[in-house]
Amino acid sequence: MTTIYFILLVLILALVYMRYETTRLKVSRVYFTKKKNPLKVIHLSDLHMKFLNVDINKVVKVLESERPDLVILTGDYIDNPKHIPAFIEFLEDIRGDYEICLCFGNHDYNALNNDEVSIQEFRKLIESKGVSVPLNSSVCIEKGNRKYNIIGIEDLRSKRYDVEKALSSCNTKGCTNIAISHNPDIIFQIPVGSVDYLLCGHFHGGQIWAPFNLEFKLLRHEKLAKMGMTKGAHRFKNINLNINSGLGNVCFPLRLFSPPEISVLYLP
Repeated sequence: MTTIYFILLVLILALVYMRYETTRLKVSRVYFTKKKNPLKVIHLSDLHMKFLNVDINKVVKVLESERPDLVILTGDYIDNPKHIPAFIEFLEDIRGDYEICLCFGNHDYNALNNDEVSIQEFRKLIESKGVSVPLNSSVCIEKGNRKYNIIGIEDLRSKRYDVEKALSSCNTKGCTNIAISHNPDIIFQIPVGSVDYLLCGHFHGGQIWAPFNLEFKLLRHEKLAKMGMTKGAHRFKNINLNINSGLGNVCFPLRLFSPPEISVLYLP
């Protein structure tokens, strides 16, 4: 009986810690350049409003402290249409003196039943808050004499992605191309030399750590996950890739050795 009680105690303590970890906030920094006056980008992903336990005030405090030029969100905000008001409130809370661009993830499309009317209504609601939503299209931002195309590519799993269409909308030559999409495996659909940076989410950094990368081997089918590229910065196909671990949680509000993340990126 003593052994059983000990095991139960360990399990309870583990669950308490995993619940606590969902409230933490890790700020990671990725220096794609060491030059002065870089483009400073805050990268967020996978909010999953249903299971978001990070205090929004922590996020706002980071944004106010970092003073970015651009905030990028890479999908999975809602799991049900009833979560839309909470997500819109989140966008209103983080609004500041910077551009915000976002794309949708597989959970967003599923929550809206992949219905075109619902998707466009959601998009228009977000855009009414001053946020750009380039879906298989792009927007151009400037800093000093530098120009950047923010290229939104729809999610891989949704089958709505059109890389050629998204790239063709980049009408400014000689500028940096920053692609945003939810699933990192979209990188295999991007022609070499067409994109400089790719920002994604989707993997949650594993969310619940398991030895020998079992969380990815058993629960993920994506090629990059099988290749060991599951979070953080990577260089692949001549593209600088950043995979954000997400703010929220999927399935249940628990994390283990994969705290919610805000990425601060420095681009030339």
